[in-house]
Amino acid sequence: MVYYPDFETFRRLCQGHDLVPVYRRLLSDTMTPVTAFHRLDDGGSACLFESVIGGEKVGRYSFLAAGPFMQLLASGHEVTVMEGDVTEQFSSPDPLESLRGRVKRVRAAHFPELPPFAGGAVGYVGYDVVRYIEHLPHAPEDDRHLPDLAFGFFDRMVVFDNVSKTMFVIAMARAPDRPGGEMAAYEAAQRRVDAMVDRLATP
Repeated sequence: MVYYPDFETFRRLCQGHDLVPVYRRLLSDTMTPVTAFHRLDDGGSACLFESVIGGEKVGRYSFLAAGPFMQLLASGHEVTVMEGDVTEQFSSPDPLESLRGRVKRVRAAHFPELPPFAGGAVGYVGYDVVRYIEHLPHAPEDDRHLPDLAFGFFDRMVVFDNVSKTMFVIAMARAPDRPGGEMAAYEAAQRRVDAMVDRLATP
């Protein structure tokens, strides 16, 4: 099995980043993005989306992720952040700033050979979010009871390259707080990559 990057490159990148991708590149063979999605989805938050540019009929990349390590939801000015077993709730005059703040405080490394998106925040921003920045008349009664914005933060992804017929299985490794922990972080990310490969291979 070949993992990218090699350990020395990984160790160097840990110095200036919070997250460093560790990945394997495999032939997709007969695996389809939809099949892979069903094998990865554990019934929680998950996503599958395609990259289509201009008039293309088929996007080059298919992006799949499941099991976010953190979720941020906002209804009105009430924000809920769920990370592991910890749930934090607070009020914010602009929940978009709460989202921006959490995205900005993570520095992730990226490799040119990886697809343009290898992990991060995926979600939606509803129409009424405009009320955070503009004074508008009262909104109509909410009969759907959905958050105004909802994002999952994913540190594991599978990306299909539909041109080269390959797939990238990616796990973001957290850079250690102190020097000396790089090998443990690298090996932990390798194990997470292998766990995803095993799930993809299991009907």
